[in-house]
Amino acid sequence: MAFRSTVDVVTAERRLNSAHLSGSSPEDTQSSSDSDPARGLNRRGVLLGGLGTLGIAGAAALLSACGGDDEGSTDTKPGSDVGSQLAAMFPRDVAYLAAGVPARLIYTIIDSEGVPALELPEMATFTVKQDGTQIGDEVVAKSRSENMPRPYLAFEFTFPAKGVYDVYAKVDGKTLNSPVIVVDPSEVKIPQVGSPLPAAPTATTTNTLDVDPICTQVPACPFHEHNLADVVGTGKPIVLLLATPAYCQTTACGPILETLMEEAKSLPPEVIVIHSEVYKNPTAVDDINDATLAPLPLAYKMSFEPSLFVADAAGTLVARGDIALDAGEMREMLTLAR
Repeated sequence: MAFRSTVDVVTAERRLNSAHLSGSSPEDTQSSSDSDPARGLNRRGVLLGGLGTLGIAGAAALLSACGGDDEGSTDTKPGSDVGSQLAAMFPRDVAYLAAGVPARLIYTIIDSEGVPALELPEMATFTVKQDGTQIGDEVVAKSRSENMPRPYLAFEFTFPAKGVYDVYAKVDGKTLNSPVIVVDPSEVKIPQVGSPLPAAPTATTTNTLDVDPICTQVPACPFHEHNLADVVGTGKPIVLLLATPAYCQTTACGPILETLMEEAKSLPPEVIVIHSEVYKNPTAVDDINDATLAPLPLAYKMSFEPSLFVADAAGTLVARGDIALDAGEMREMLTLAR
């Protein structure tokens, strides 16, 4: 498998911006490699969706973000947050948003230097438009930061068709926007909400599948007793986390596993919880970019981490939390594991 480099991430983002500004379709601005998340990707970039490689601040600076437009104003007083921008925290360098599928969109506000805000307004109102026409209803998103070093804004939205959309956020009297590309569901390779959770091998304490170590949390987490391939289809709810605490370069990976370890204590006993590492042999290489991927991210064609999957007893994926997930939102997702 090949992987996209940081340069390719920037190029893809520029193509998105070009499509948005010129009015052309996403297909017109993407090469064949852009339509396949597994082609031309850098190992570290593919697993962190552009966020991990640069750190959250650096990646946010690369994300398409426009401060102020004709629907709002930007504060230009001395010492104010001139240049505040709406920055998407979900992956933008691979096919991620699928038409007709519920999507969880996560955003932050960055300053002119690309640094994410340490504080966000308690609430923000989001509106989605296409060609100037509002699509669906306004959505109110609350700031989330429980057990997180920096807050984020999250809301769910279902895009009706593929194409380029503008996401607007009303924050402290200003309207900020950021364009997104929505593709046909067949182009999104990762498991989608509403679809069956795919069976895939995961390392356990009794069968490591040559993954070493099977857990980089210190001490190791207790979620390596079940192989996902063996428990899918057994009629039990499943909570699956892909994360690598020791090798993730953002502040989200470590906390998300620690948070799951705490929140899982309240789950019913029939819920199966599994943690999968990202890399198969991280200690065997000098550069983590040379490490082999573990079986789960290969099988799921994952292009980022961390990611939490929640499946109900029927085996349907009912929630997925990518990149940033605070304790409060995780609790909400875990209630669906029934």
